[in-house]
Amino acid sequence: MKAKTLLISGGSGYLGRRLCARAIETFDVYTTYSTHPGQVQAGEPLPLRLLDRERVLRLITDLAPDTIIHTAAINPGSDEALMMQVNADGSCYVAEAALAVGARLVHVSTDVVHNGRHAPYRDDAPPSPLNTYGRSKAAAEAAVARVNPQAAMVRTSLIYGLEEMDRGTAGFVERLKNGQPLVLFNDVIRQPVWVETLSEALLKLTGVEFGGILNVGGRQALTREEFAHRMLAWWRVDPLGLLQSGRAADISHTISLDLRLLVSKAEQLLQMTFPGVDDVLAQANYHVGEPLQVL
Repeated sequence: MKAKTLLISGGSGYLGRRLCARAIETFDVYTTYSTHPGQVQAGEPLPLRLLDRERVLRLITDLAPDTIIHTAAINPGSDEALMMQVNADGSCYVAEAALAVGARLVHVSTDVVHNGRHAPYRDDAPPSPLNTYGRSKAAAEAAVARVNPQAAMVRTSLIYGLEEMDRGTAGFVERLKNGQPLVLFNDVIRQPVWVETLSEALLKLTGVEFGGILNVGGRQALTREEFAHRMLAWWRVDPLGLLQSGRAADISHTISLDLRLLVSKAEQLLQMTFPGVDDVLAQANYHVGEPLQVL
């Protein structure tokens, strides 16, 4: 029996790379990239700029995949206009194309669509973003829902893994290597999700008849400071006394403080448990106190 065709956008990204590696076991996988084909580790790489509606429609029409998992996005810290175009308009184009070829669409969103003032958030909580990234992802959700109501949209949190350092931790390490003090927020609460958990959830959603928004995050709520300490310890990084505790509320009004998510609906639908960071580390037989590597 022929394997179903799965198109994963953003296969050169942190989530996309792991997702492709898992999907290749059961799907005929194709994946898009923008500028870094060498970072695609599994599946057939296809160049694609989400800014180009005609190219998006043509690629998906020609490939005619059974399923699309849309992970590609511009991350915070990028050009604001480009972020809105890629995240919102690009997602709309993907949704249009998926509908045109009858493909199941699973779209990846974020907890940053919320303002952090009314946690814990239900799956169907209306967005209330505080910054451009949040607004771009909220606009993407609205566009996908309007164009393709049967699409599944996943709001997730900080993504991390134990085999490849996540983007946030890598940024912290770079600053520490340069001898820069690092302020970790003790008032920002998230529910970090293991990349393996999120990948499994997204792949399961390809075969589930569900349209709408689902929260997928780890069960354990941690401050940004607590999470950073755990990740730096896992990667055995010695911060050399450069870590400081601080409050995001004292620095910016565009940072969402409490982004706890209710995840029971997704756990029940997908017949999964979304382990917290401490559970994942315990399963990996990690012991605090292992030798640290000096930066």
